[in-house]
Amino acid sequence: MKEVWRDMVPVEALLGYVLLMVGFVFFGNGVTLLGKTGAKEIGILNLGVGIFIAIAAWKLHTLGLSAATALICVFALIYFMVAAIFIQGYDAKGLGWYCLFACIVFVWYAYHFAITLAAVPGLKWFALFCLAWALLVLLAFFALSLGKPIATTVGWLFIIEAFLTLLIPGMLLLTEKWNPLGGVPG
Repeated sequence: MKEVWRDMVPVEALLGYVLLMVGFVFFGNGVTLLGKTGAKEIGILNLGVGIFIAIAAWKLHTLGLSAATALICVFALIYFMVAAIFIQGYDAKGLGWYCLFACIVFVWYAYHFAITLAAVPGLKWFALFCLAWALLVLLAFFALSLGKPIATTVGWLFIIEAFLTLLIPGMLLLTEKWNPLGGVPG
């Protein structure tokens, strides 16, 4: 008889995987904006991670976590757009406008996570992460759509957020050193 627990995917592990993947993209996009690597190879990274996290988002949806699915899909769509821009050389103004939309989404999610603190105190960290991501995409909007000369600032913010809001929390989740959701089963 098959043991059911072996087929379960803990939500924390799946979120850790997504954070780790997104961290790769943040870091890659940051070093690209700083002129340290070529856009085409980072475009491929964006495409791959976009696909990987879209699959993870679908798994979260099947677990009944539609809000997490939507948040992850905001990232996946950004990465598909960045892949096309980096690989094909498309204009990034449309991406900038999408980043403005994403900023609003991230602020809403920060609010959502903040008001659910009574039920799940660990969500305060996700509220802070969403505010950090909102700042990043707002600056990306200024740079891409409005032509403000802040690409270096955006590049460094990508790198800093790659570690503080993605890599470190993702690795802590994956190695079961951090359990912000209180052990929600997958």
